[in-house]
Amino acid sequence: MKVNTKISGKIALFLAMFFIGAGVPAFSQTGIPNVGDLTQAMDAFAESMARALPFNASMGLNWSDAYIGKFFPSMPPRFGVGITGGFTTMQTGSIENLLNTLGFSEQLPQFGGFPLPGAMVEGRLGGLFLPFDIGVKVGYLLFTPGPFDRQDYLLVGADIRYALLEGNLILPTVSVGMGFNYLSGGIERRLGRDVEIGYTDLDGPQTLRMGNPGLGVRWSTATLDFKAQVSRQIFIITPYLGVGASHGWSNVAYGLNAEITSSGNLEQAREVFRQYGIDIDEELKRLSSEVGIGGWSFRAFGGISVNLMLFRLDFTGLWDIRDNNFGVALGARIQI
Repeated sequence: MKVNTKISGKIALFLAMFFIGAGVPAFSQTGIPNVGDLTQAMDAFAESMARALPFNASMGLNWSDAYIGKFFPSMPPRFGVGITGGFTTMQTGSIENLLNTLGFSEQLPQFGGFPLPGAMVEGRLGGLFLPFDIGVKVGYLLFTPGPFDRQDYLLVGADIRYALLEGNLILPTVSVGMGFNYLSGGIERRLGRDVEIGYTDLDGPQTLRMGNPGLGVRWSTATLDFKAQVSRQIFIITPYLGVGASHGWSNVAYGLNAEITSSGNLEQAREVFRQYGIDIDEELKRLSSEVGIGGWSFRAFGGISVNLMLFRLDFTGLWDIRDNNFGVALGARIQI
């Protein structure tokens, strides 16, 4: 796993705002966080989030049928359209460590991890002549207003699956496939209070101040995905199991927008923060930084669908084998 480390002091504040804005009980801050300690805590958080993004992007197109059949020649032609919604988790340890570094003492609610949501429209079309099918998914959400001033979510993906075994009354259906996913999103909100970060320059200890900053985080991941799946229809239900491997390229970028002042020399402050991977813009109105991670992740998924005529209702569970995250998804579709 490659980690490109550029972490920002302002991400700390984003986290504080993120969880307070999301309905977590109010915390009491004690002391001024130091830029060095924040950098370590924020590095761990950003890496954890970037590692969780490919798993989140794998939601959708996990239909119960390992292969839906040919579009042609077939009677009727095989295809389907539907919707899927759910969430995957990321580990809370790095988040709690960051909050503790900031002086926020209470723990986050435990839910097996912090949930990252997802929702999409999806479709699948049977192949021509050969036993394959093609799937596409698109998800777009723009939330405003809400706990944040702005939230957005975009997911696009496609896959192709080839049936190694088409299945019959006795044998299951088995397929292998590959696909591509792209996920991006962001959150922005004004914190509602001033922020201070401690640092040391050539003149000694100093304090960087930002008045009522606007905080934001943006993330994206692109993944090349491989999976294998087995399914077996039994009367009106279809149980299924699968495994997947994704190579992802993830990015998490942070920004804090506010008028920046300091008890010391601002040019020295810029140089000190730069050594920690934090950029202060020339107008002294923004702190920003970015973390990039590339590497493999592995997952298992499975569940069951209820088949009522042309309508199918899918219940899917997902498990991130490497990081021990999990996910749950519910899908409904019309399939011929």
